[in-house]
Amino acid sequence: MEEKKHNLFRREGNNDLEICIEIPLVDVLTGCSLPIPILGGENLTLSFENTVVYLGYVKVIEGQGMPTLKNDGKRGDLHVKFLVDFPKELSDEQRQEAFRILENCC
Repeated sequence: MEEKKHNLFRREGNNDLEICIEIPLVDVLTGCSLPIPILGGENLTLSFENTVVYLGYVKVIEGQGMPTLKNDGKRGDLHVKFLVDFPKELSDEQRQEAFRILENCC
């Protein structure tokens, strides 16, 4: 049987799912709470108040993937990947302020 494509989720391995979520740069750097769609049409709120979402960061939500074939109530995991929405333009003043704030962070 051929698997149908889903508009939000992509299958990873046997029972894991992957979803990509856009997040503004300001939220990546300062923390936020985001509604994450899960199977069944509901949302799960993830809080990133004390976490910096960096390039390649993946949040794994256990038990929110595909049900197992055995129908034993177990499910795979949901891997949330983040696509950072960078600003398209910055003024000279904004660039200088960003540099001043971030120059000693790394």
